[in-house]
Amino acid sequence: MGEISEKLLLQVEEDDTDQHPCCPHGPTVLFYRQNQTHRDGFYACAAYRNPKLCAFRMDHMKWKGNQIKRVPDIRAYPQERYDEDPDPTSHLKALSQDDVHAQYFFDQQALKFIADQCCLLKIDKVVCMGAPRLHFYLRRIQKMQSFLLDFDERFSKYLSPQEFCLYNMCNNHFFYNRQPFEMFLKCNNDERILIVTDPPFGCRTELITNTLRSLKRLHNSLNQLPATPLSIFWVYPYYMANYIKQDMPELQMCDYKLNYTNHSRYTNVGNSRRSYGSPVRIFTNVPLDLLRLPLAQGYKHCDKCQRDTAIENVHCDRCRNCCSQNGQTYRHCELCDMCVKPNYVHCSNCRRCCQRVGHDCALYQSMQHCWLCGQRGHIESNCEIWSQLSRQTNQPQLKAGRCLICGQQCHRERNCPRRNRYFKESEFMGQTLIRSQNRKLVAARNKDKTRKFKKL
Repeated sequence: MGEISEKLLLQVEEDDTDQHPCCPHGPTVLFYRQNQTHRDGFYACAAYRNPKLCAFRMDHMKWKGNQIKRVPDIRAYPQERYDEDPDPTSHLKALSQDDVHAQYFFDQQALKFIADQCCLLKIDKVVCMGAPRLHFYLRRIQKMQSFLLDFDERFSKYLSPQEFCLYNMCNNHFFYNRQPFEMFLKCNNDERILIVTDPPFGCRTELITNTLRSLKRLHNSLNQLPATPLSIFWVYPYYMANYIKQDMPELQMCDYKLNYTNHSRYTNVGNSRRSYGSPVRIFTNVPLDLLRLPLAQGYKHCDKCQRDTAIENVHCDRCRNCCSQNGQTYRHCELCDMCVKPNYVHCSNCRRCCQRVGHDCALYQSMQHCWLCGQRGHIESNCEIWSQLSRQTNQPQLKAGRCLICGQQCHRERNCPRRNRYFKESEFMGQTLIRSQNRKLVAARNKDKTRKFKKL
């Protein structure tokens, strides 16, 4: 979140913000540094990603929630309203300050694409979270039930409480009475509901994830349902895929490129546009084979993947997938044993393909996930778990450019047929968890890390 997010971690648990102090923008978020515990952290604004715009800050140890009377921040809904406008986003000035609103509006093709998918999936109701233009498009063109949750209070002059609530998606805070929204969430047995969220790209994915899960629990509670998944369209750049998958592994990326009308880079028109199209995609828990991407806009159907994809995306038989994400045609690197961007070059020191210019091996390796143990912060040749395992099992020292487990050149450690002798893998909702078969070794390593942390 601006100056804060790049240096600090944050604690987000289910509905834990109810126990946090409030600033004028609702419950705050607990931040802490990487070498600290939660007790050493501080509370700061969830909505304003720049401390200069909201200076609220409170040390964790100073917050005594049970000793302070908290007054709910519920504002009265404005009584004076303008006449109904077909789409006020066509003339309202966008609040494009990236540290707060980052308000960008979908173009007509993006609006039609989302509306078409709603019809295809037989969606009856749509929650537009931070997507005002989509809300007006759905209610005007598609005649579909839609509810707008947005941080821009100006929309209260155009919409009734049955369609709009002033809302902070970073902490799931309703500034108005949320009862009309709860009435909207109530569905008949045959009704389907979809949440479309278009957060500012500077938002922490942990916060949006927590909000989406809170809304899912609210929906299930109101409709007296068990743990039923709620359909989600999360609009975000493709390069944030790893962060989203880490927080919500059930989401997959759709290859459709969304454009904005008032952003110079995230569009397919203008001199500043990207050569390979907008980087904005939809992450969804809807099976990708149910979505239909328009052929006339440069998309095709892959029979091997059984889903629609971009026309430049070539299926890789080795990876068993159409791997391109950024609009280029990826190529398969035999040394990495995976598909990479066409302009990447292989670094034998890092054992991966990376950018040609400005590559710093030490920095790059510190951000990688080890293909052996799955932990972040090192590559396979520096893996402590594998180093100790190989010594215990008398594994010979292997040559560079070969699989560290078996010594063959035709694959890497991720795909080695012998890896299950040393590492136990399990999958849950698309996320792979890796553990060493030697539990004593892992326990000893974790204990050693705890000692080092206490010394700090």
